[in-house]
Amino acid sequence: MKLDADTLLALLPAFYRERDAELDGPLRALLGVIARQGALVEADIERLYDNAFIETCEDWVVPYIGDLLGVRALYPVSGTAAFGPRALVANTLRLRRRKGTALVLEELAFDTTGWRARAVEFFERVSTTQYLNHLRPHSLRTPDLRQPRPLDRIDGPFGTEAHTADIRALPAGRYNLPNVGLFLWRLQAYPVQRATARPATTRPGFYTFDPLGLDQPLFNRPRTETDISHLAEPINVPEALHWRDLHAELEARRQALTDGEDPDDQYFAEAGGGPVLRVWINDAEVPVEHLVICDLSPIPTVVPEDWRHPPASLSVTARKAGRPDMTFPAAGSVLVGIDPRRGRLALPDGITANSVEVAYAYGFPGDIGAGPYDRRPGSGFGDNDSDPLAALPDPTDFEVVIQIPSAATPTLAAAFNAPANPADAVNRVIAGKRTLLVLNTDATEAVTPNLDLPDSHLAIQAAPGRRPVLVGDFTLKGNASTRLSLGGLLLDGALLLQGPLHAVTLRHCSVVPAKGGVAHTGTGTDLSLSLYRSLSGPLRSKRPLAAVVLRDSLIDGDSGIAVDVDDSPLTVIASTLFGTTAAGRLEASNSLFDGQVSIARRQEGCVRYSYLPAKSTTPRRHRCQPDLVMTDLPTAEAAREAMRVTPAFTSIHFDTPAYGQLTRSTAQEIRTGADNGAEMGVWNLLQQPQREANLALALDEYLRFGLEAAPLFVN
Repeated sequence: MKLDADTLLALLPAFYRERDAELDGPLRALLGVIARQGALVEADIERLYDNAFIETCEDWVVPYIGDLLGVRALYPVSGTAAFGPRALVANTLRLRRRKGTALVLEELAFDTTGWRARAVEFFERVSTTQYLNHLRPHSLRTPDLRQPRPLDRIDGPFGTEAHTADIRALPAGRYNLPNVGLFLWRLQAYPVQRATARPATTRPGFYTFDPLGLDQPLFNRPRTETDISHLAEPINVPEALHWRDLHAELEARRQALTDGEDPDDQYFAEAGGGPVLRVWINDAEVPVEHLVICDLSPIPTVVPEDWRHPPASLSVTARKAGRPDMTFPAAGSVLVGIDPRRGRLALPDGITANSVEVAYAYGFPGDIGAGPYDRRPGSGFGDNDSDPLAALPDPTDFEVVIQIPSAATPTLAAAFNAPANPADAVNRVIAGKRTLLVLNTDATEAVTPNLDLPDSHLAIQAAPGRRPVLVGDFTLKGNASTRLSLGGLLLDGALLLQGPLHAVTLRHCSVVPAKGGVAHTGTGTDLSLSLYRSLSGPLRSKRPLAAVVLRDSLIDGDSGIAVDVDDSPLTVIASTLFGTTAAGRLEASNSLFDGQVSIARRQEGCVRYSYLPAKSTTPRRHRCQPDLVMTDLPTAEAAREAMRVTPAFTSIHFDTPAYGQLTRSTAQEIRTGADNGAEMGVWNLLQQPQREANLALALDEYLRFGLEAAPLFVN
């Protein structure tokens, strides 16, 4: 029912409506107020109905429904929208019906942690003498050396080899009768829809999937398991693609097409999100059967660097009588060589292309930096709901909104330059206005804007699920009213700010560290520089700024300077800084400072629940490391404790999937040292200790008597 003033007024006799019209509508105005309140009550009633079901209820209702089912209280995980307890509550009944089985433990691990899981009963892999009335021909004492694919999986979650018994407890020991391993994948797969492949080496026909020209392993986009009775397989987890699996599937596909049969695809099936890899040559998609898995490592001793080319064609012999042999590729197409371990692509010798585009997935720990994910703040972000840095630009706040690509503006450069004429330097479309540019593409564009935008607000935002790549330095100057907002962009260049500006904000952006980061030059300014969930190179300013704010970000100074902002006030929240830090004032919490910190005004500010080298000069510290573990200890023992709690990272290189991720061997004081019980640093938002604790709590209820289970992290 539509509830408004006109609806209520129509229910009254005509006499009242006529009299109200003569008096300029006071009754109608009163009914409008009543209707608005009634609409709120009606909406609340509908919301109460939705809150009765786990699929549609609001997040705050989930624990109450769980309490009705007797779900044990779990630690809240509110830092990321990628995971919540809703799935565990929804699946409680069916999990209890199958309590104690490996299938349930696997589903339980996924529901309580949000990480893809594979349950392995290790008694299946213990080498034993088999009972002749219960033969297990699949469980062989020694692996078959003629089968290379199983050999690639040895000691992993999908291995089939047998081991002698290991009497150590989990997780140090595995292969024993009561042990169940829950393999978990901490890295996630992020699918890129259609990106521009980067030319590689000085020879034609060679490319990298990564738009920056980096060697990155390609990841599988996990297919969802639809049945609890199904144990996870490699196709269901976000692991790096195995070249033998892809090679075997492509070979089988070509053989099936030759025999006139339907291919039995998994990685390249159209269902479940489509093939894991797709390639377009000159805007024409390459058929799956024309992809060839190759080793594209550099050929030794060849200078300049050269890779091997895929063959020009492949011949497949038919296995069915009466079927002709087939040659791939078909007319008008080419074979494309792919190296999934290095993320490389090659065309046959002598073949060139005007454009090469690819769809693939890469691995990363979470939603930080530029990436093809939903950047809208939601209920899963907890405290960040009210953070103005988390809010995306509202199109209604802008005078000009331009969609790119479109017929009028196919590229970002076209938006900057039109409709200016060659004699007029810069962009009349955005100068002096509030302009929003929305990039609905994953393509790479070489653009080096040198913008002078007084009294302007320019926002460049990637569309949801997109990751546009801009190659070149981005330069901006203006006046005290100039604002710049960048969101979801991968910048293969430096961000150069000149002179007086009002505000510059980066949300979910990646500024390649090796290209210079963010630098401000020129006269003094009231500039506020803010980075939210971003990756960047060093931040530098030769003049004091009004404010520098880092939240959920990673600043990489490559062991040099991470932040040098003169006498500026610096706020660092749940961030990681590789390199030294220098500022005027400092407010920091839940952060990791890899290098020395030098703050000019130590009587102002505070550093809380953070790690920083002991000799750093900072304001007062509260529960920081290594200060906390060194308290009241002799000098030698204090030095050993300081060394013990030094953070260790899986990788500190921008070109690796586990960038900035703490190792599992890092001290508990660092891994659980933040004020919310999570790890210090940029990946605090993942709240990994809470997830692990939730799994440990839930295992007690669902684990069969006599069995032992423990999480084993694959990456």
